[in-house]
Amino acid sequence: MRKRRSFKEIREAYEGYVSDSELKFKELTPFEQKKIRDKIIQQAKKDRWLEIQNYFIALLILVFLGFLFYALFLD
Repeated sequence: MRKRRSFKEIREAYEGYVSDSELKFKELTPFEQKKIRDKIIQQAKKDRWLEIQNYFIALLILVFLGFLFYALFLD
């Protein structure tokens, strides 16, 4: 049976395969930051509205099916 490897052994095994890379972000002016922020807010509002519409349509379908089953089994 093989013994389980420790975290240190696993880290040493991967040492040559991964590298520490630094992320570099583009410097933005305050106007560009506001523009991007406004786009994100606008997209979030659109997504929220679409989600509300989907729930409303699902509710209408459930109500319709409820009335349909009620009408069928009423007889």
